[in-house]
Amino acid sequence: MGVPAARVNGTGPLVLAADAPRPRRGQWLLAMSSGLLLAAAFPSPSIAPLAFVGLVPLLLAMEGARPRKAFALGWVAGVVFYLATVYWVVYTIDHYTAVPWPVATAILGLLAAALAVYTALFAAGMSWLERRGLPVIWLAPALWVALEWLRSWFPVGFPWATLGYSQYRYHDLVQIAEVTGVYGISAVLVLFNVTVAAVLRARGPGSRPLLAPLIVLTVLVVGLPMVGRWRTAAIERRLAEAPAGSLRVGIAQGNIEQDQKWNPAFQGETLARYQTLTRALVAERPQLVVWPETATPFFFQEPGPLRESMQALAVETGVPLLFGSPAFRQSSRGQLEELNRAYLLAADGRELGTYDKIQLVPFGEYVPFQQVLFFVNQVVVAVGRMAPGTTPTVFELPDARFGVLICYEGIFPALTRRFVAGDADFLVNVTNDAWYGRTAAPYQHLAQVTLRAVENRVPVVRAANTGISAIIDPIGRVLWASPLFETVGHVGEITWPGIRTFYARYGDVFAWACTLATVAAFGYGTRSWRRRR
Repeated sequence: MGVPAARVNGTGPLVLAADAPRPRRGQWLLAMSSGLLLAAAFPSPSIAPLAFVGLVPLLLAMEGARPRKAFALGWVAGVVFYLATVYWVVYTIDHYTAVPWPVATAILGLLAAALAVYTALFAAGMSWLERRGLPVIWLAPALWVALEWLRSWFPVGFPWATLGYSQYRYHDLVQIAEVTGVYGISAVLVLFNVTVAAVLRARGPGSRPLLAPLIVLTVLVVGLPMVGRWRTAAIERRLAEAPAGSLRVGIAQGNIEQDQKWNPAFQGETLARYQTLTRALVAERPQLVVWPETATPFFFQEPGPLRESMQALAVETGVPLLFGSPAFRQSSRGQLEELNRAYLLAADGRELGTYDKIQLVPFGEYVPFQQVLFFVNQVVVAVGRMAPGTTPTVFELPDARFGVLICYEGIFPALTRRFVAGDADFLVNVTNDAWYGRTAAPYQHLAQVTLRAVENRVPVVRAANTGISAIIDPIGRVLWASPLFETVGHVGEITWPGIRTFYARYGDVFAWACTLATVAAFGYGTRSWRRRR
C-alpha cells in the first residue's frame, strides 16, 4: 500500500497520515531542541521571539508518528523545557532544607516529568486528531490553551511559565490579554508555530491550501500589535487627562537573608530595618507603605510589645501600613491552623483588615493529597502546614481600594480577577523571593505578574523581601524595579483608568471556549472513527 501525500492545509491534517515507518534519527534531538528553544524565550535569557518557532522542531519530529510515539516526543520536549525553566527548585531545596543536592535534583526531575505530561498530551492529541482527518492547524491553539488552563488548577495548580508570559515585554502584542487573559497570547504563538511547521513540510500543490491559515496568521501578527498600540495610546491619554484615581505608594525592600528571617536573635534587627526604611519614605509623602510577605517575623495578632511597636510606627508616620505576618486560627475540629496573612493598619494604628492567602504553594506551604502522601515531608521546612484563606479581601483607603496577592498568587489569573471584580482599583503583590537566590525565578515571577495588570487594567505594586520589587502600570510596563539583594526604599505614584475589562468581568471565557472546542473535536473524531470502522 502506498504512502499518502502530505495533506497540509487549513481544513485537513497538519502531518502525514502514513503508517509507514519514518526515519527515527534526529527525532529525539528535535524534541529536545524544542524544549530548549521555548525555555530560552523566558527570563532569563528572555529571547522572546524564540517562542514563535520553539514548537516547530517538535512538530517536525512528530511527522507521521502515531499518538503513542507523539506522546513520548512531547514528553521529552516538556521535560527539557521544565528542567531548563524551573531548575531553581534545586537551589531552594539544597539551600533551605536538609535534603542533599542529588536528592534535590531527583525531585526536580520528578516535577519536570509530571509537568511534561501536559506537553505530551498536546503532541499525542495533535497526532490523534490528524489521523482522523481533523483540521489540526486550527485546533492546535485550542488544545494547547485547554491544557495550559487545566495545568492552572489540576492536580495541584502550577501555571508557572505559561507560554504567553514569554512576550511580557512586547506590550503591543499582550494587550489582547484584557479580553482573553494570558491564554490568548499562547494561542497566537501556537498558531504561528503550527503554520510555520506546515509551510516547512509543504511540497508542490500541497502548499496551496495553506493560504487560509497564512492569511489569518498575517492578520493576527500584524493586526494585534496595531490594535494593541491603539489601545495603549487610548489608556495613556486617559491616565494623563482623566484618571479615575491616583495614589503615592512607598515600597520597603528589607533584604533579609532567608536563613536569618526566622531566627529569634535577628527578630529585632529585622523589624528595625523595616521601620527605618518606612521613616525614610515618609519624607516623600506616600499615602500607603507596603512591606513584603511575612516581613514581620512574629504573630502580629498576639498582643505584646512587637504588635504595639507596629501600631506606634503607623501613628508616628501618619501613613497606612500594609505588611505580611504569619497568623493562626482554630479549625472546626479545634486544631490550630497556620495562615499566611496580610494586615492593613490605619494611620492611627487601628487594624483596618486582613487577608489570608488562598492559593498555597504545593509541597511548600501544604502537602496536596495529604491522606495519600502522608509520608511526604514538606520541601520548605521553614513554613508550617498552612491552611488556605477563603475570601479575596478588598482593602479600603480614603482614596482607593486594593487587593493583595501573596507571593505565588500573582501567577493565577482567575484568582486575581476576583479582587478586581470586587472593585479593587489596584493590586499589591507581596512576596519573598529570597528562596530562589540569584536564579531566573525572581525575573520569571515578575514577568508573570505584569500580565495581571494588563488583564484587569489596574496598576500593580510589588514589594519583595530581596527583590524584585516593582511598580507596574495598567499597560503592563514595569515603571520601576529594584535590584536583587539590596535594601531599597522607593515611593512612586500609581494611576488607574477605572476600566473594567472583559476579562475582569467574565473571566476565562476564552479558555473555556478553547476547552469546549477541544472536547467537541475529540468527540467528533471518536464518532467519525467508529463510523468508519
